[in-house]
Amino acid sequence: MKQAKILVVDNEQDVIEVLRLVLGKHGYQVLAAASGMDALTQAQSELPDLILLDIMMQQMDGWEVLKLLKLDERTSAIPVVMLSARVEPKDKIRGLQEGAIDYVTKPFAVREMVEKVAAALGGSPAAPGGPAAGPGGSAAPERSERSGRQEGEVSRE
Repeated sequence: MKQAKILVVDNEQDVIEVLRLVLGKHGYQVLAAASGMDALTQAQSELPDLILLDIMMQQMDGWEVLKLLKLDERTSAIPVVMLSARVEPKDKIRGLQEGAIDYVTKPFAVREMVEKVAAALGGSPAAPGGPAAGPGGSAAPERSERSGRQEGEVSRE
């Protein structure tokens, strides 16, 4: 089974690292871009199966990246989920009108993000450990070794 490739675009390294860890545990290959230009370059060269795209970035924001992705025939069919601290309904509506398939606000619940990624890719979330999770790979709530709490939220910081 092909491992789905996800491009995470966010100028906050912490968000990238959390998503890399969580999505990697669920069997996804995670690529990262910290700027809009880097996102466009990687999207064109790597042709990911899904893009998680932050809106508020320096130089080229997520809105501009989304427009350019949709104008390029090589990347126009790649599903994009917008990821932002902007919680206004008008932002969500704009994202969907511009071609995004979903809009997730920060802070986001990790479990919700995994479910949205799976839905965007046309499936259901794999148990931690990936699609081939053997004994011990379960869909039970994960606990953070540092905090001892269940899967939580990623802040808007």
